[in-house]
Amino acid sequence: MTRYRDAKAKAALLPLVVAAVLVLLWGSEGRAAPVGPSDPPQAELIRLGERMYREGILPSGDPMPAFIRGDVEVDSSAFSCSSCHLRAGLGSFEGGVVTPPTTGKRLYQPYRRPPSLDDIPDRAGRYIYAKTVVERPAYSRETLASAMRFGVDPANQLFNDVMPRYPLTDRDMTILIDYLEALSSQPSPGAASLEFSFATIVTDDVSPEDREALLGPLQSLIAQKNQQLALYNDFIKFGYTPTIEMKHAFRKASLDLWELKGPPQGWPAQLAAYYDRKPVFAVLGGISNGDWRPIHDFCEARRLPCLFPITDFPVVSETGWYTLYFNKGYFQEGEAVARYLNRLETLPAETSMLQIVQDAPEGEALAAGFQRAWSDLERPAVTTVTLKGSSLLDQESLGKLLAQYKPGVLLFWADARMLPNLPALIAQLPAPGMVFLSSGYLGKQSAAVPEPVRDRVYLSYPYRLTPFVGSRDGGFDAKVPILAGARDFGDRRIASRTTTMLRQATLRGLNLLYDNLYRDHLLDVMSMQMDLTVRDYERFSFGPGQRYASKGCYIIQLGPGADPPLLPRSEWVVH
Repeated sequence: MTRYRDAKAKAALLPLVVAAVLVLLWGSEGRAAPVGPSDPPQAELIRLGERMYREGILPSGDPMPAFIRGDVEVDSSAFSCSSCHLRAGLGSFEGGVVTPPTTGKRLYQPYRRPPSLDDIPDRAGRYIYAKTVVERPAYSRETLASAMRFGVDPANQLFNDVMPRYPLTDRDMTILIDYLEALSSQPSPGAASLEFSFATIVTDDVSPEDREALLGPLQSLIAQKNQQLALYNDFIKFGYTPTIEMKHAFRKASLDLWELKGPPQGWPAQLAAYYDRKPVFAVLGGISNGDWRPIHDFCEARRLPCLFPITDFPVVSETGWYTLYFNKGYFQEGEAVARYLNRLETLPAETSMLQIVQDAPEGEALAAGFQRAWSDLERPAVTTVTLKGSSLLDQESLGKLLAQYKPGVLLFWADARMLPNLPALIAQLPAPGMVFLSSGYLGKQSAAVPEPVRDRVYLSYPYRLTPFVGSRDGGFDAKVPILAGARDFGDRRIASRTTTMLRQATLRGLNLLYDNLYRDHLLDVMSMQMDLTVRDYERFSFGPGQRYASKGCYIIQLGPGADPPLLPRSEWVVH
């Protein structure tokens, strides 16, 4: 078994001594007793252990003490266990550092790392890989506690020094170890060794055409996967020996349709009834014209992955985990305009801005995105006026607003009914005043911006402009002149985005689960995928903890003519 040379062992003494002293210091007020009858119920203790693991917060509510490189204190709330070992506890590889699994199921078994093509021999001819342990015996609760406090495994091998050392009290250590033993110990509902159960969600405000655009690709793929499974089983009958990857790639799949009816207040009860009748491993896509929040909150509560629903109203949150969105919807268009203006060197700092918002969910989301980003950039507040639909058509009232505020930049978050009045309004702006509109909100009418004022009007546009050329590996971006035109406005891209979700993102994640049938692991695996080139977005990127795969948006202007070209005035990623 691999062991450190004597010189390395001596060099390691200092951080071990420091860690031991820290344990004594942190426990100087009296160590807490092990968990006993007077402690909270087991479910609450598991919740507290989960918070330690995922957020770096002690049961007391204080940050966990944590040190790296011997005595360098780090913020454990930003350097939590799950940051490297991931939510499901099955480890990761990033930046040349291998992070092994940390679940009780894996820790309490002997470990020997399999060979890797990236192995590099050291001077003694032994193979190392990113300083990870090659072999160790099984942990016990006692050696696991020592490992977390002192960074030494059961074979006395020292961990990589980026692994924090945690000088926890006995009670806090017990709570954390109890959680690790429970972590990913049982397959998630809806998953079995031979079958996955899925659902998709459709609300009753969706048109029959949009409904079919979602369901067609979903049902087709499920049928194809089951057909592939049948062929695979035939190969096995004739003596074919499958690889490990193939053994886990072919599972039967089923798809249930969860139809939600009536107002959103009733959706949670309908979702609960569907789920209680037949739990599923994940929700694939889904579509609604309204706010996705009731569905989002249900999935968070049930820890149910919901993968790339078609919605213009996603929940924009830093804490949500179980729903992956294509982007932030209308919010992202407003956000992109703020980032664009912030980088616009030709815009004087003292330029007055006015934000006119239609009293509707679309206008509110656009304004919220702009305001959030503008505030994050530490820019002064922008005057915002919210108007009912009829007021947006009152040219006299709008003229008074422009005369009062004299904006050099007008953010006009409204639907297409205001377009005929646009030339008269722009004529009242101080030269060279700019007007920003949302192509998402205007839809197909975006091309109806009057041609005489197109040089003053800018549109947020959240989709691809460069041509997409399909290929077997998912397509590539041909760097040729812009070819997108007005015909692309108003296209919700339901079928193509659903296909992207299935073939290029979700299936890759499912095929890499192997026998680790845990919902959190699916999301962990998907977050570690390489960036994808897809039909609808210039860039489709992933990362640990990221919930919005398309993070960019164009700012464009319209060229001349009835079918104008879309002329980019920004790069794709503007934030």
